[in-house]
Amino acid sequence: MQASLDQYQQYPHHHDDALRQKLQEAQAWQRERMTKTHAELFAPPKQQAFGSYLFDQLYGGEQFDQLAKQIGRITRTAGKLEKFIPVNALATGVEGVRQAVEAIGLDVELAQYLLAHNLPVNDDTMLAAYRAVNKPQARHQQIDALVATCYQSDKYLRSFVMQKSFALAKPVAYKYQFGALYDFIAKGFEAIRPIKSVGDLMENFAQKEHQIINNVHSGQPDPFNV
Repeated sequence: MQASLDQYQQYPHHHDDALRQKLQEAQAWQRERMTKTHAELFAPPKQQAFGSYLFDQLYGGEQFDQLAKQIGRITRTAGKLEKFIPVNALATGVEGVRQAVEAIGLDVELAQYLLAHNLPVNDDTMLAAYRAVNKPQARHQQIDALVATCYQSDKYLRSFVMQKSFALAKPVAYKYQFGALYDFIAKGFEAIRPIKSVGDLMENFAQKEHQIINNVHSGQPDPFNV
């Protein structure tokens, strides 16, 4: 995990206001695009919270910097955090942050292209950026890893003992200033809880995302419309 955090800290938008602004615009476009693409999938009331969590938390949530700092502290506590937050729950949160780091890194490259060419953010310019950066395999891998993380979260959530232990850990997590991390994990579990089959949901999600990536890089017209 430390390698991912080091990678995140090296992203250039931390020291470039213009790039940071362009990245935020690109991330907003990503969230809007995915919300539109998967509107039907996440329309059922029991699945709406998971859709919001997936797009808002794992794709450039506003509090990500704070979350990354708390994850960084884990690597310096030599396992102390596991004494009050269940290991499986903690692993799920760490992996979620790792996925967010990867997604941000890919979007930073899009933002760099847009900024270098003085382009606004819209469907046409994002398509041009995707094709110019040309990293379809990395995008496919990111989607597959995200699906695996959601499977893992669902598996751990079904454990009553883990749920109880995690709930009891909240005051201690806040006491030691791991509140953002605890809330990140808790929101994920809360969003998954009412869903009957996370596997079916994520397979549907992944199928469309993979199709869009293929459409973009094979020159298909209107590639984001699937």
